[in-house]
Amino acid sequence: MFFWLEKVHTNLMPTSTSQRASWPVRFWHRKVRKPVIQELTRGTSVPKVTLACILGLVSATWPQIGTNPIMALILSWIFRCNKAITSGISLVFTPFQYVLMIPFLRFGETLLGIPHFTTTVPEIITIVVTDPIGSFAVLGIPLLHAILGWIATWSVAAPVFYLPIRYLLTRQVKAKEPTT
Repeated sequence: MFFWLEKVHTNLMPTSTSQRASWPVRFWHRKVRKPVIQELTRGTSVPKVTLACILGLVSATWPQIGTNPIMALILSWIFRCNKAITSGISLVFTPFQYVLMIPFLRFGETLLGIPHFTTTVPEIITIVVTDPIGSFAVLGIPLLHAILGWIATWSVAAPVFYLPIRYLLTRQVKAKEPTT
């Protein structure tokens, strides 16, 4: 009766080795899941891997366009955690940079109590792409406001994300342990 549902289910979930997962799933496994699992199986502590994951999220939302990889390396170097995990998570979650750019800017302006800089993300991208160095004349002060909003947001959000991510990684470690 529900043969079409079975077809849909088999198309979504590859069951044989001949079928491959979609590219976003493969990308996630290659850039995030595999490095995290490798670090956990090497004996790196769960809190250290959790910190690397959090720093990857933090660096992914850095408001300066095009500098996320540099921020990921700087943060992983400062906090002495795995650079591959931090960079991989930063790479995967970079689209959040564009989603959160204006909210960080607005939050920074609100914290300072100054009027809002009227712009949109496409306008910012156009300015940065056409004149990367000259864009600091137009976007320099708003960028500082966005960085203030970014710092204020992540100083609260990072500790909030820490426990759920640590719990998920601990479950992953327990699932990989051999049962005796």
